[in-house]
Amino acid sequence: MKKIFLMLAVCFFITTTANAAVTLNYADNQSEEYPTVEAAQKFAQIVKEKTQGRVTVFIQPGAKLANEEIVLKQLEFGTIDITRISVPYFANTFAEFKVLQMPYIFDSEEHMHKVLDGAIGARFLKLTEKEKVVALCWFDAGARSFYTTKKPIKTVNDFKQLRLRVQPSDVTVAMAKILGFTPVPLAYGEVYEALASKEVDGAENNFSSYVSVMHNNVAKYLTLTEHMRQPELVVISKSALNKLSPADQKIIKEAAKEAAKYERKIWAQFESDARKEAVKTGTKIIEMAPAELAKLKAALRGMEKNYTPEEQKMIEEIRNAK
Repeated sequence: MKKIFLMLAVCFFITTTANAAVTLNYADNQSEEYPTVEAAQKFAQIVKEKTQGRVTVFIQPGAKLANEEIVLKQLEFGTIDITRISVPYFANTFAEFKVLQMPYIFDSEEHMHKVLDGAIGARFLKLTEKEKVVALCWFDAGARSFYTTKKPIKTVNDFKQLRLRVQPSDVTVAMAKILGFTPVPLAYGEVYEALASKEVDGAENNFSSYVSVMHNNVAKYLTLTEHMRQPELVVISKSALNKLSPADQKIIKEAAKEAAKYERKIWAQFESDARKEAVKTGTKIIEMAPAELAKLKAALRGMEKNYTPEEQKMIEEIRNAK
């Protein structure tokens, strides 16, 4: 009788635990109106509906929980459950991802989507599972271009002696060395003040970020280099995932993929609107002469020698995936 009672108690405990409500904290450093945060809200909505309220995803934007420089560590420690993170910050922990930072590795938005939606993208996501996190999906982050405060960048030679804010990574340091500018790896939230105070001469980012944090107010020259198309990842800690039943884990993974499709759709519109807003508020958009742009691409392609033979093979595989 005691054994039967014990077995029933264990079964009740397991059932109760599996059905217990779980709240997952989701961190993003962008504002509530930004596409990645809107997509996160969509993700939370899908999860809540499909788990019938068993799982709640609590979105905390604006770097309330952590900025991108430290958010991955907090994810690994379990103090944050889910985050959206840019590839450069991810590559500081997962070195394989620095391949995706290679300038001009993607010819276009369509090329990048084809790579990430296929077998290559799936292999990269799988790589994360050897650590304490699981990458769920890819978010779009547009193309990055350089913008400056004093004078426009029209030629490759114009980069020389500038102080430009870049994301902290070996790849951006190598890019700076080739182009002759001084890289200043400031936190994202510190860039506006650095531009306004002339601590830096410029920075580089996509149109959406350029406008959403008002860099267009203090850096009026934007050169359409589109030198990097860096996707972003939505990542969950294994400890958070393990709190859930297998059925709810599956829902989380499927919801992330749905949210990624939604993010891609709203990103395109947001970026288009941001570009119009930049022009409206006085941004001078500069297009390099074809010969200068070709010179820039050729110079940055020289960065491949900094990659291992295996990484160079991956770069070539990505370039050929069209």
